Order: sequence, then C-alpha cells, then structure tokens
Amino acid sequence: MSQEVAVLAEKVVAITHESGRNGGNILEEIASTEGDQTMIAVISELDIMSVAKILREFDATIPSIAAWLMDPETIGNMLDVEPSYWENEFEKGAFNAQDSVKSMLSQIFLTQSDDEERESAILAAIMESETGILYLSLPFIGFDFESIDNTEEPVSGSDEELLLKIKSLNTSTYEQILATSERGDFEKIEAILKSQANNIRVGEISNETDDMFEPL
Repeated sequence: MSQEVAVLAEKVVAITHESGRNGGNILEEIASTEGDQTMIAVISELDIMSVAKILREFDATIPSIAAWLMDPETIGNMLDVEPSYWENEFEKGAFNAQDSVKSMLSQIFLTQSDDEERESAILAAIMESETGILYLSLPFIGFDFESIDNTEEPVSGSDEELLLKIKSLNTSTYEQILATSERGDFEKIEAILKSQANNIRVGEISNETDDMFEPL
C-alpha cells in the first residue's frame, strides 16, 4: 500500500465517522482526481463498517460510485454487517428493514451498466454468506409473486424489477428467495440478520446458525 493510499483511506474513515454521505462524496472526488484504480485501492483499505456506512447513505436514485467499483467479495462482506446499523435508524423512525435492504440491493443491481458477469459474481458472493438468502429475501416477505407480469416491462425501481433482475442473473437464487419469502417470519429473519451482523462487527461470528432456517 502506498503512502498516498494510506493517507486517503485515513481521511475517508475520519470523514465517514461523521457522515457516510460525505465519505462517499470524498470517494467520488478521489475517483475524479486520482482515478478509479486509486479509489478502489482506498476502498480496499477501509474497514468494512465504514464501507457499509457509506453505501447506506446512497440509493438507486443517487448511487455511490463505490457500489459500482467494489469487488463482489467486499460487497458480500459489507451486506453481512450492514444490519448492525438498523437499530439506531429504527429508533429514529427513519425506515424499516425491508426498505433498507431493498434500497441497498437496488443500488447494487439496478444502477450499473449491463455487466451481468459482475452482477452474477456479486449475487454469488452474497449467497456465500450463511445469512445471504435471508438478506435477499427480507424485502419480499409479503410480496405477491403471482402478480409478476413477465410480458410487461416492470416499473423502474419496483420490487418486481429487482426480483426479475435477480431471476435473470440466477434462477436458482430467485426460487430460493421465493421459497424463503413465502414461508419466512419477518421478525425472526430480521433478528437473525441483526444478530449475525453484530457478532461479525465484534469479531465473534456465531456458530449457532445450523437451525437459522428451521422454522422461519
């Protein structure tokens, strides 16, 4: 790691500690002035909680450049810890877990240029996590899957658009989302995601995950 990257990463972390949006804006500035590769190098030096805090402050309407350029593994790791931020936001009444996950997934999958190879790799990275299918399914608990019209173009930003995007990348993952969403208990899935995220955050990955899917 070069001294320049180290200094920039330290700057981004300090700014992100105060504001995830400002941290994201600094990454944009780095990409503009120093180039995408320098920004990617800086991201690789950030702790995963800072990465999560940055991406949480953006969405599909104003995506972060980090969501476009991060490697799939980093995105998968970031989504593992992102639920640890939920509790404070819930207390503010700012949003619910379904909105938060949908916003994050839409930013990742619906705002990039057509790079299905990269998007498929991101989806695979998410699924490598023990809680990946739960994270992917949470926004769609209560969704009427039979209402999907495969003959019509989905409304931009809709649940249907996100689902069909995932289906186009991996039909098996889509079917797992459908099954998990239809039989899933929202409160239990939310609790599992928050618990696992908090455990990872403090470096104590739970070993008690064998029965997390039974019953949902």
